[in-house]
Amino acid sequence: MTNQTFQAARTQLEQLIHNNVGGQEKLTMLALVKDMATAMEAEQDIADAACRIGYAKRRTPLARVQDFILGEVRAA
Repeated sequence: MTNQTFQAARTQLEQLIHNNVGGQEKLTMLALVKDMATAMEAEQDIADAACRIGYAKRRTPLARVQDFILGEVRAA
């Protein structure tokens, strides 16, 4: 699920809660939606950082040489 899709679904859910739930239940449900969004953003930040670290590791000179050598061995 992309961030844009998640935000669209979150907005729809919040609108449904506002329109169909009353009182304390509404506040509780909205707080849960907010917590879910916060968790999703944290997970996305972790995944983005892992991708950046992985990319940086693959771009080192040693990694390039290893990829070249392994590529030549696989082709042979």
